Amino acid sequence: MPFSNHTPDDWQRLDWQILRDGGIHLYWRREYLIEDTKWLANHDYDVFELACEAWESQEDMLSDLARVLRLPDYFGRNFDALDECIADLPLTEHRGAVIALTRFDNYAARAGSAPMPRLKNEAEVLLDIIASASRFHLLNGNRLLALVQTDDPELRFGALGGTSPQWNRREWLNANRYSNPA
Repeated sequence: MPFSNHTPDDWQRLDWQILRDGGIHLYWRREYLIEDTKWLANHDYDVFELACEAWESQEDMLSDLARVLRLPDYFGRNFDALDECIADLPLTEHRGAVIALTRFDNYAARAGSAPMPRLKNEAEVLLDIIASASRFHLLNGNRLLALVQTDDPELRFGALGGTSPQWNRREWLNANRYSNPA
């Protein structure tokens, strides 16, 4: 069963829009993150929620990911192992997966130097791994998304997995991230 029939109705689907833009979307308002996470859960996605403000180190982040994503016991607790294990998540064409990261800016501000020269810090490495895995899964008929909530409306990342993450459809305009929520 294909994910999309390439129709205008498909193009309006939240998951199609996120995947079109690289698999990762940023969120400032938590209510938008919650609304979109609920939509995805109601459309055959498993949601894996992680509270990033608790991550004090790379080890904390990797341990939390291993627990929440139920990574195998042999997971090596490093970025190379994470890259392999996320690419091996047991997704099917009938169910997708969403990694929802809240308060990611807190971790990004504390994250150590990146082991990859083109990325600034470990937080970007994590998103790069997820973006690459999203594209890999999509090529195999499966869907992996990441919704990244930040309390910093100016948070930006460079190209991840070959593409730059986009703000969600409601906060795409800068003015929509700075106005007070109703």
